[in-house]
Amino acid sequence: MITQGMTVLIDYGVHLAPGLLLFGLWFALTPKALTALRILILLAAFVLMRDVMTPLGLWALNGDAQIAFSANAFVLAVLGGLSALLVMVLSRLAPELWRLMRWTIGNPMVGLLVGLAVGCLIGLPLRLYQGIEASSIHGYWVWLPGMVVLAYGANALEEVLFRGFLQGYLEQQVTSLRAALISGVAFAACHAFLALSVTQVGWPVLLFTLVEGLACALVRLRYGVLAAMVAHGSVILLIAVPLVG
Repeated sequence: MITQGMTVLIDYGVHLAPGLLLFGLWFALTPKALTALRILILLAAFVLMRDVMTPLGLWALNGDAQIAFSANAFVLAVLGGLSALLVMVLSRLAPELWRLMRWTIGNPMVGLLVGLAVGCLIGLPLRLYQGIEASSIHGYWVWLPGMVVLAYGANALEEVLFRGFLQGYLEQQVTSLRAALISGVAFAACHAFLALSVTQVGWPVLLFTLVEGLACALVRLRYGVLAAMVAHGSVILLIAVPLVG
């Protein structure tokens, strides 16, 4: 599993490196005063990191909003861990953006519980509709720990960008509610290329990401980024299955 996983990860890194280097150079050359542009560069770089995974077979989507991820738990755990590491790197590379973060608002424990509840409210109906039964999926329980790391690690990075940086910046320009709505719509819009070109699944992906994006943005508005991370990660964990074949 590990040897095969390393081959997959190296292939992913090789494919990703040229584009990511250009985004890194663009970000480094952009003055810190241009906050909005620097946030958009990071969002675009994240979209590249996510969408490159599709043609390499690291994940797949279908019209029922079911997401299948690599059956290699080692690959998932490494990708999730690297995403969490990138969050820490961003705190050092872009402290001016990091100041936009609001990790918790109000009672943190209540926020985490609300985030979990919102994630289940979106994810459980989809899981039941799709008929996902863990007992009938070969290797599901071996695969699950890696998927947990990916679900919460990778989506931590996504929430830092959309709900931490983007929504935090927008709250300085417009009302908090409008900032949340823009954040949610922007989240769905950043899945347009994935939905309409990379996978050609189409509108179901856009509808799902719009609902998920708005829900996470509103959770962030009331309880902070950490609660939004829990909501987002829980949705993905509930609807994810191992990718077969």
